[in-house]
Amino acid sequence: MIRGRILHGKKSNRMSTISIIIIALTIEYFFDDLKEYRKNDFLLKGFNYFEVKFDNEKYSKYAISVAYTFFILVFCLALVSLADYLSYILFFSVNLIIMLFCLRTNQFNRDIEELKIKMEFKRDDIDKNDLFTICPNLKQTRAKSNLGNLVIKNLFFNSIRNTFTVIFLFLLLGAPAALAYKLLDIMIYTDSFKLNVQSKNNLKKYIYFIDYVPIRLTSYCLSIVSNYDRVMEKINNLELSNNAYLSNVEYINQTGESVYDASQNESDQIIQIQNILARTLIAWLSIIFLLGVTGVFV
Repeated sequence: MIRGRILHGKKSNRMSTISIIIIALTIEYFFDDLKEYRKNDFLLKGFNYFEVKFDNEKYSKYAISVAYTFFILVFCLALVSLADYLSYILFFSVNLIIMLFCLRTNQFNRDIEELKIKMEFKRDDIDKNDLFTICPNLKQTRAKSNLGNLVIKNLFFNSIRNTFTVIFLFLLLGAPAALAYKLLDIMIYTDSFKLNVQSKNNLKKYIYFIDYVPIRLTSYCLSIVSNYDRVMEKINNLELSNNAYLSNVEYINQTGESVYDASQNESDQIIQIQNILARTLIAWLSIIFLLGVTGVFV
């Protein structure tokens, strides 16, 4: 009887993991105003309070940022563990709330959709802020022309930031790890944390290791949902820079270039990429469901 309860508990946990991802994606898809509630302010206020406790002359912004991220990770682990001890419903709810904050798939898609409409009908309304909202990794770019094409190429990397790495970490290490990743992402790509370029570059070293596996898994998934031979040929002939972080960005973006027709107009290119990313996400979810049913996630 005890063994039966244990097995039932493991099966429930597996299905909870899958259910949380599906529910988070569904809520975000139908609840357009979620973006208004999903603010980074509480993380910023926590960082500002945390920073006051450190000697700024002794500790750099980078060191404080790493310490704060570690604190958030430990705090969330404790919170999730306490919720699990108290109630299954509370445990499920806490994990779902964290995932709703971290997983920004449909928000990213809506931003892409708005850009596509502007490119098609209101090209004069497009400014750099619109582009950098979708692809904040391009803020330091020196390019002054063809920014639209540059953004299109970087949609693949930014889908990693908003979707695939978040799901990967949630499956592997739980919601606290996904939140810690999103915190690092916010520190690097938003101006609210007031970090200098050197601190952000140091934080990108952590992002490189975190994104390494999701980027390669997603790249191989692109071959499954599109043209296998073309994608594999591209993967085998990638031209990557020596910078570790940039090599990750280039890996997924260059692979992505092989799955859409760059000769078409910009809005049609975006439609192709949206379809490819949607099929890739479905492939991920299908594999996750299969692994969950077979007992991989416990």
